[in-house]
Amino acid sequence: MQGLCKFGLYEVFKVIYSDAIGEENSYLYRTWLYLAASASAEFFADIALSPMEAAKVKIQTTPGFANTLREALPKMSAQEGISAFYKGLVPLWMRQIPYTMMKFACFERTLELLYKYVVPKPRQDCTKGEQLGSHIRCGIHRWCLLRHCIASSRYRCIEAESS
Repeated sequence: MQGLCKFGLYEVFKVIYSDAIGEENSYLYRTWLYLAASASAEFFADIALSPMEAAKVKIQTTPGFANTLREALPKMSAQEGISAFYKGLVPLWMRQIPYTMMKFACFERTLELLYKYVVPKPRQDCTKGEQLGSHIRCGIHRWCLLRHCIASSRYRCIEAESS
C-alpha cells in the first residue's frame, strides 16, 4: 500500500507541479520538482502506512496482545480509538520524507546522466526493454550511493563519539 502510494503519487505530483510551474521552469528546477513531488508522495504514503506500522509495533512490544494484523487493528481501535493508528505518524514522516526525497532525486538525476553518457541513443528512441534495463541499472546505482552515504554518516558518528 505504501509503495503504491509512494511511487504512484510521485508520478502524479510530478505532473501537477510541472504543470503549475510551466515546461521551462520544470526543466530548469527539475531537482526541486523531484524533491517536492517525492516529499508530497511520501507524506500521503505514510498516512496509508501508519495504521499497519502502529499495529506492528503494538504486536512486537506488547506480549500476548495479538498475533496478526487482523487481530490487532480492531483491538487497537476499541481500546484507544482512531488516534492509536497515527501516534507515530510524525516520527515516520521525519524519517521517511528526507530519505524518499534523496532516493527519488538521486534516481532521476542518475537516470539523466545514464542516458547522457552511457546509453547510445536518446531516451525517446529506446524500446521499453531498453528503458527498463536503464531504470534497473539506475536503481542499482542509486541504491549503492545511498548505502555509501548511510555508511559514511555512521562512520562519522562513530569517529565523533570516539574523539
